[in-house]
Amino acid sequence: MLGRLVALEAPTECDFITVAEWLAPTSAVTVLTGDSRERVTADGLSAAHRDGSIDFWMVRPLTGTDGDRRHVGVVNSRRVGGAGTFTIGGAVADPGRWSQGLGAEAFGLLVDHLFLQQCAHRVQFQTALYNRGMIEMLTRGGFVLEGILRDHHFLDGDYHDATIWSILRAEFESHTADPRNRALYPVTESVEADDKRRAVKAMTDYLDRAAGARAVTSWNSFVTRSESRRAV
Repeated sequence: MLGRLVALEAPTECDFITVAEWLAPTSAVTVLTGDSRERVTADGLSAAHRDGSIDFWMVRPLTGTDGDRRHVGVVNSRRVGGAGTFTIGGAVADPGRWSQGLGAEAFGLLVDHLFLQQCAHRVQFQTALYNRGMIEMLTRGGFVLEGILRDHHFLDGDYHDATIWSILRAEFESHTADPRNRALYPVTESVEADDKRRAVKAMTDYLDRAAGARAVTSWNSFVTRSESRRAV
């Protein structure tokens, strides 16, 4: 998946080792996401990705030197609840690349993918209220605040609330219809619209010929075979 600032790429087995290091209990990204009590391993992440319970995508910047274009973060999605419901997560792991729009576009590409390729009806996200970057992204990204979990996180000697957000398909379509929001949701098509139109035209032209018995279809073949059987 390709955006203006980042690309989302399928992870390799080596990537899962890196992600496990990013999610160590004392890492900056783990503290920011509020998952410091969660213990993850490379094998566990890889197994979850292979069995389809969680889909991971590595975040690679598209600009900068070769060193700057290495993977800098990860995003993920998993199905929850009813049909068409996904929860998403992830982060840019390098603090030096925060506040550059990389994470916002990575999440935007992931949300696009879920609505446009995975037939999502609802996408939801939970974040700690002290995570300024995520709160700013969610408040301008068409997401709707659904709830506040009081004193859900403990950080720096104090309790902090968590927030739950979601966006439904109709809200996503309405939000992305405004050109001003395309920076957050690139809405890239896997197959170009012109190719889709040309494919439909080729099919309609073929059926027009079939109507005049100048093209082979199962219907024409059935009629021809039935007439030959009746003649015998």
